Amino acid sequence: MFLVALIALAAAGDAAPVAAPKWPEHAFFGLHYDLHPGAGDTELGRETTYEHIREQLEKVKPDFVQYDCKGHPGYSGYPTEVGSPSPGIVNDALRVWRDVTRDMGIPLSIHFSGVWDTRAIELHPEWARIAADGKSNPNNTDPLSDYTTALMIPQLVEVVTKYDLDGVWIDGENWASQPSWSERCIAEFTKRTGITAIPRKADDPHWFEWLAFQRDLFTEHVAKYTQALHEAKPDVAVCSNWMYSVRQPEPITVPVDYLSGDFDPSFGAERACAESRFLASRGLPWNLMAWAFLRTGDQNWTLKTVPHLSQEIAVSLAQGGAVFIYNAPQRSGRLTAWHQDILAGVADFCRKRQGYCFETETLPQIALLHSESFYYRNNAPLFNFASANEPMEGALHALLENGYSVDILNEEILLARMQEYPLVVVAEQEGLSDGMKSALAEYARKGGRLVLSGANVSKDFAELAGISAVEGQTHPSAYVPADNGCVTVSGPWQAVALNGAEALAPLLGQQEPELNQLGTPAATRMKVGDGVVVAVHGPAFRAYHQGHYPRLRQFIGDCVSALDSPRLCKLDGPWWIEMSARKREDKTLIQFVNRSASGYTAPNRHMVEHVPDAGPFTVTLPLDKKPTRCYMAPDESGLEWSYADGLLKAKISGLAIHNVLVVE
Repeated sequence: MFLVALIALAAAGDAAPVAAPKWPEHAFFGLHYDLHPGAGDTELGRETTYEHIREQLEKVKPDFVQYDCKGHPGYSGYPTEVGSPSPGIVNDALRVWRDVTRDMGIPLSIHFSGVWDTRAIELHPEWARIAADGKSNPNNTDPLSDYTTALMIPQLVEVVTKYDLDGVWIDGENWASQPSWSERCIAEFTKRTGITAIPRKADDPHWFEWLAFQRDLFTEHVAKYTQALHEAKPDVAVCSNWMYSVRQPEPITVPVDYLSGDFDPSFGAERACAESRFLASRGLPWNLMAWAFLRTGDQNWTLKTVPHLSQEIAVSLAQGGAVFIYNAPQRSGRLTAWHQDILAGVADFCRKRQGYCFETETLPQIALLHSESFYYRNNAPLFNFASANEPMEGALHALLENGYSVDILNEEILLARMQEYPLVVVAEQEGLSDGMKSALAEYARKGGRLVLSGANVSKDFAELAGISAVEGQTHPSAYVPADNGCVTVSGPWQAVALNGAEALAPLLGQQEPELNQLGTPAATRMKVGDGVVVAVHGPAFRAYHQGHYPRLRQFIGDCVSALDSPRLCKLDGPWWIEMSARKREDKTLIQFVNRSASGYTAPNRHMVEHVPDAGPFTVTLPLDKKPTRCYMAPDESGLEWSYADGLLKAKISGLAIHNVLVVE
């Protein structure tokens, strides 16, 4: 990325010089510690000594560290003169961490809560977010209040300059943001849009305009503090937690320096599966954070095992990203020694893989559309999922579990890079723009393979799919055939007539594939120019997200196979192996992650204690010429490979948690 920028500037002649890349560009493994200080603390920093912190960090040897500054309660863990210091500060722990990290030669960033600031609202009730019913929120700030400019920015500038910090990781941001019906917001909405009838609920007129306005206010909030920090300290790296992730998929407009987010505590690998594949497409440095601890029921938090953390982190490693781990210090600031031993074990796992995965780029295979227009019409305001991510993530899981490599792209990036991908999947993404529809049609005509799904296909893509809707005939639930049986899939399913397409599979009203056909196809195939379009006329991918039924996975796999795409890499083996096709310079680096667990997981058993060997599997990879060398790294494992007729076939004897097929 940096080299490309230098080349462009050299060609431009008199253009301004390029600044050196900031530390997130090349920082691979990090640690995160936060305490969320409060009014009830009594011993913050009491056991934070240089010797202790240095000793514990030397065990792990991270590339960067993030330490506590201000959490959601709004109190600071350092002696601020701008904000509200916790009354429990005994020793300035942040100063100790700055001294240690400077001496170790690693960047120090801070955890700082933004939109969520309970203390600020206690002191300034007029800064509170106002709900639709007129009630003030005790935790979340109003985006047009003075909070950002009068408190947040001055405090961030204070701490960054006072401690010479290298970065800020702002938490409690987009995921904590909700619409505010303050007089300020209402007046500004009318000023910008001319709309005077202010919506209060989802079925009111102008609801989506109202939400878009509120999202704009959030990005303006981030832009304000990003600009202020860059002016105060140009080399500081600014990040807003989960900004421009799956939950915020629009084009990047705010000049944040990198992207990041923290996983769900128990099932981080599940969240990493989608987030890493989306962040990897965004064109900025990125990292993802695993929680070192989890809890079940009403039990207290407990530390995870090395296998559990390694498996969660491996999903991000396989997409070329950086990783870090959240470990909570004791309230006194002491780092629990045996915790750091666990983290050191995970760090060793990651370091062995760094040369085979970090800073790689995708080898384009399947592009899965994550449409911001569809997402924002169906998510929970303003940036939370509801069920809006289910079709896309269901498609991701189904494709991975059928042995394919998948990237997730938003509309902007898909339009720019569509022709690079042998296959594009549009999973129940209703209401796409005419420009996107035209681009997909042109892609297919030029030889692309395209999967479309949803009852909306007959409305949005009738000509492209070679079908038409049978008006008035939809099915709220149905069955689709697979593996000598069938599987139930909730609808709606749209009955269609064939206008050039061929039927791939019938839609069934009951469970006998030969007897219970409804007279309409569940899936169709259409040849379009040099390409092929397969359409599934119901919400199969949403259903897969919700149930992961094996026969539905098989049905989806059969639909993809019907495209007969010759350019796809394919894994044949256990469905719980996730493959990612990556490359660096002249090397192809096929990543494998084993998502299984020994024993079992359950609602009251979240911990992965051991990951069993996945057993043998086979990978086929189209290549223009015979490789000079193929091997597995960093773990030694049996490999037999052959090359014929433009196809590499690799037989791999097993897989622990993560390993890489290196093709030179």
